[in-house]
Amino acid sequence: MALKYSARLFPAFLALHLILSCTQQHASASDGTSLAASSRKQVHEEEDEIGYIQSLIVNTPAVASVESSYQQIEVYDSDHFGKVFVLDDCLQLTERDAPHYNEMLAHVPVMEYLGRRSSSSSDTNDENLKVLVVGGGDGYVVSELLKHSQIDSIDHIELDEEVINVSKEHLPWGDAWKDEKVNLIIGDGAAYVKQQADKGESYHVIVQDASDPFWLDEDGGITTLPSSVLYDTSHFESLYKLLRPKEGVLMFQAETYNIPSNLKSIRKWRGLLRDIGFGKPRYGSISISTYPTGQIGFFAAHARDDDVGGERVCEAGDTCDGGDGVVVEEMEILPELDWNRILAQFHGLSGKTRYYHPRIHRSAYDLPLWVEQYVNGDGVDI
Repeated sequence: MALKYSARLFPAFLALHLILSCTQQHASASDGTSLAASSRKQVHEEEDEIGYIQSLIVNTPAVASVESSYQQIEVYDSDHFGKVFVLDDCLQLTERDAPHYNEMLAHVPVMEYLGRRSSSSSDTNDENLKVLVVGGGDGYVVSELLKHSQIDSIDHIELDEEVINVSKEHLPWGDAWKDEKVNLIIGDGAAYVKQQADKGESYHVIVQDASDPFWLDEDGGITTLPSSVLYDTSHFESLYKLLRPKEGVLMFQAETYNIPSNLKSIRKWRGLLRDIGFGKPRYGSISISTYPTGQIGFFAAHARDDDVGGERVCEAGDTCDGGDGVVVEEMEILPELDWNRILAQFHGLSGKTRYYHPRIHRSAYDLPLWVEQYVNGDGVDI
């Protein structure tokens, strides 16, 4: 699962991470004994912007510990969460709840491409899909994509080869790259996307599993991280260019709405995607206990005209109803998608899922009212 609030290594320099001031601390175990004495330690994260701290207890010593050119890579065992994958002391994923994030990033865009009402079922059944994965060096997204029989090829671009190597050896889905459909490229994701766009290549689905583009200092100052290039206008324009010939779908990590600076970015990215030409970019929510605040989000955006299908979305300045500023109720969610087609695709997957299913896919776009109003309209700053 790449992302989180640390460095998911991705474009070129991701030696700069630690978005949440991730540190390790000794504390007391629940039985009163020292964590150090019981061969355990805490992976501790805090978000100064909202005064939030959380910790996960792991067993020591590490199962694996490798220093790459970009970061320290470690894998630990834990009693409840299974394998725990850590980069520079900052937790990236756990075996127990990794399916929450990774299954959504993989299956939502493929299902939405195959379930478009503008395409007949026979067209999408027979179509050989070409997918690009940017980041996601642990391999989980790639392994989930391989469950779709329509996917003919996956180009996977990842910066840090050592993350791939550690994942292959220690994570249960680490054999994903052995599949002949997968083309692994070690390099800078932003540069690769631009190169492919300039060459006139195209993809049906692009999944960007990248790290956070910025973090806030204790004094409130903003530090821009190298991964910010994956969230700027020129990069999104290149992604759109890669998708437009096939009216493809973009999926990318989009932070938590529980942190004010993140929420402002979510609204900004939605506007940027619409300005570029993506139709109905939607922010969806994922519940995941080991990510700070227990929630992370994604954007799914279709590279096609905005007049296909028809749900009504509040725009800045709209009252969206009878003049009281209430968001219009839409009980038929995403009417431009054929949910029977998506359900059939789900039942036809070559492997089981733990988190994803069509109902949680559809409901992921149902946000708290204050989030919906802020992201889609003129919500008051938090």
